[in-house]
Amino acid sequence: MNNVNILDASAVLAYLQEEKGQNHIEAALDAGPCWLSAVNMCEVLGKLCQRSIPLQDAQAAISGLELKIIDFDAEQAAITASLLVRTKPIGASLGDRACLALAEQVMRTKAAPVVLTAEKAWSNLKWPFKIMVIR
Repeated sequence: MNNVNILDASAVLAYLQEEKGQNHIEAALDAGPCWLSAVNMCEVLGKLCQRSIPLQDAQAAISGLELKIIDFDAEQAAITASLLVRTKPIGASLGDRACLALAEQVMRTKAAPVVLTAEKAWSNLKWPFKIMVIR
């Protein structure tokens, strides 16, 4: 089985903003490959734009990480929807569920996903893949 690191928006933001836990993201980026759902890319871009960073600069920051951006397709949409009830106790947002759905989709291809996130609540549920809370 191949390892695939899947980053949540909170993990990307922690790295870009040099917050606590950024060292875990740096190690994942060095180990590669790292994937990011297009939904989570949207979240990151939105948060950076809220901080008055021009969209082009925000896009360049993400591009510089050399992440594989995974389009949000119909299969991921269905998995994301199916996670709504299961993740209700942790208050998972659409973006959170899209990240988790990508991990489930990757797992179906015989890869071993590791999801990196700053969302501590994610570790409160059992997952068929590894969750690494970065702080």
